[in-house]
Amino acid sequence: MIDNSMVYPKKIYYQMSTSNSSFLDMHNFLKAKKVKNNRFFLVLIDPDLAGVDPRDPRLNEFMKSKIMREVINNYWYFLREVIRIPDQGGIKGSGVQYKMHRGNLAFNFCVAMNMNIFYEIPRQQGKTVAVIARLLWEYNFGSVNSESIMINKKHDDSKLNLQRLKDYRDALPTYLQMAETYGRDGKKVRATNTVESLQHSLNGNRIKTLPAARNKVSANGLGRGMSIARVHLEEWAFVPFNETLYLAAVPAFKTASMNAKRNGAPYGILITTTPGDLTTDEGTFAYQMKEDASQFSELWYDLEYDKLQELIAANTNSSFVYIKYSYQQLGLGEDWFKSMVIDMQRKWPEIRREVLLEWAKTANNSPFRKEDLDVVKALIKEPISQIMFLNKYVFNIYEEIRDIKRYPPLIGVDVSGGFNRDSSAISVLDSRTTAVVADLNCNFISTVDLAKVIYQLVTNHLQNAIVNIERNGGFGSSVLSKLITTSIKKNLFFEIKDKVIEERTVGANTIRKTQKTKIYGLDSTKGVRDLLMQILRERMEYHKDKFISPIIFQELETLEVKRNGRIEHVSTGHDDQIFAYLMALYIWYEGKEVMERWGLQKASIKTDEDIDESYESLEDQYSNIMEDISVMDDESPAEVKEQLEFLKSDKSMMYEDWMKREYEDDEKAMEALLSTRLGRETYKKKFNDPNVSATVQYKIPNSIFDDFYK
Repeated sequence: MIDNSMVYPKKIYYQMSTSNSSFLDMHNFLKAKKVKNNRFFLVLIDPDLAGVDPRDPRLNEFMKSKIMREVINNYWYFLREVIRIPDQGGIKGSGVQYKMHRGNLAFNFCVAMNMNIFYEIPRQQGKTVAVIARLLWEYNFGSVNSESIMINKKHDDSKLNLQRLKDYRDALPTYLQMAETYGRDGKKVRATNTVESLQHSLNGNRIKTLPAARNKVSANGLGRGMSIARVHLEEWAFVPFNETLYLAAVPAFKTASMNAKRNGAPYGILITTTPGDLTTDEGTFAYQMKEDASQFSELWYDLEYDKLQELIAANTNSSFVYIKYSYQQLGLGEDWFKSMVIDMQRKWPEIRREVLLEWAKTANNSPFRKEDLDVVKALIKEPISQIMFLNKYVFNIYEEIRDIKRYPPLIGVDVSGGFNRDSSAISVLDSRTTAVVADLNCNFISTVDLAKVIYQLVTNHLQNAIVNIERNGGFGSSVLSKLITTSIKKNLFFEIKDKVIEERTVGANTIRKTQKTKIYGLDSTKGVRDLLMQILRERMEYHKDKFISPIIFQELETLEVKRNGRIEHVSTGHDDQIFAYLMALYIWYEGKEVMERWGLQKASIKTDEDIDESYESLEDQYSNIMEDISVMDDESPAEVKEQLEFLKSDKSMMYEDWMKREYEDDEKAMEALLSTRLGRETYKKKFNDPNVSATVQYKIPNSIFDDFYK
């Protein structure tokens, strides 16, 4: 997938020799995930540039012109080889290479497709860097006579981002900066360059910052003046009157973006923010924009451009793509998180918002204890893989099902019509453990596509699954009516009930004639709903380790007990995935003759009653991280004597002797490596030694041992 502004020749090269290791690491990661299109960001149009440093001061004019052409036509080359990010305390004009991680790759992939983006990653991990780098490329190379704007919660913050863009430009090689141009008379061409705006004297591009609105009237006027194709909205969840501003701006932006598309220029709205406060209007509006957006998946990398456009267009609630990566998904470990806890002085509301990306939406009158919800949260899992159906709908896989023939998977389906922001949801449970193993949640899938997804899921992956579909509001019945005519009819859950087929009145009495009828799916009557809520309470009490799904946990947080005693989600929440989960559990707890009908064996399932005793909340886990570790001084003289005797024995050796032995072992390993063709090829590439052969005695470079054994 490439930027539509790039004009590639028929033959494309990939720069596997790049010095930017983060790009190579990303290639290896995607390859390990079995993504086929795993090196598009390593593309190189001009093979003559392989191994050429665009910052080499000895470059001649011809080579500079080739680099300029590559930068204009290849955004990935600009990120990978050219741009430098100024670091604190560094020399002006210098900086570090652009770091490509999963979040920034997803962002740049989507921005190159001119998608509207809602982007969330933990603080200080480069989301603003990614936006500014893109705006700089568009400003200097990617467009002409275009205008971009920056809006933040405070005008000073927008002006700071504009200054960062100027600093990034100043860190480019001089011949790529184009900060100064001269007319035919040899005089310098003056261009706008203030703290609030910037204009390119050569290509006519402009960037300006706008102040946040002070009231609804000014927000409305600000929005109506935004006839701009590229917009960056930072800290959107904290921008005052953001809803008024956005709704006023949409018509003008739509016209500007269509003009940009027709002219081949970049366009789109870029939202970067930390989670907001859902007690505020701006926080609630930003949250709903996020919820309505299409969720990005790394499966998208293997989709053609037209398929991606169809996917985005299928979402009638939003044109935005939501990109979110946790610190773990960005490759940051627990040591990093621990340091952030210290740096942020254990201020947990801020840590949960800015590092853990949590939107504070927990219900005030939750049916569950906070301690129980904390346990569930600690036990949820990220997907180990994903499957895409119909090139649109992504299934998250959390665990592999074992002994699937003996224990048929349980599938629960909650159906919406794809309207009013409700989602259709599918939950898959392992009937051996009753734990969630997979799920799907989509707020724009039609009943026709939902039926197709269920059919493909069963026929291609879970042939003996039992599928329970909620018959609600006609939508569930529509899905059932489609599936009953297919080969998976045998997989559909049903109950035998007395159905009234005739009714007549004799005097004061009503006589009803009934017959046994097979009823597919489950009606969500008050009695059934109460039963499902009872099951949910029992699961929270005894099976907190089996929820697993992040989507289910997010919905559990939003459940509250209403004044009439009914359990429902708060206005900003959802419960679709929960009910899909409960529909699957209904088969287990309430299904009759399930062994005879579907071969389901109800084995005993373990509870998690011991989890609470061993669980610590995040706050508890990190409460003592700033305390010094004291040395235990209660060792007995006998223990000390025993340790000294061990050091004198043959079982121990001095460090120098151990290092010598390890060195000799590695020398033997090197000899074995060079005895094979593949080993010699690897050695050539690693140590740039083209003369390596199997007949010559080699030593591992001393620097390696100096670094490792010092």
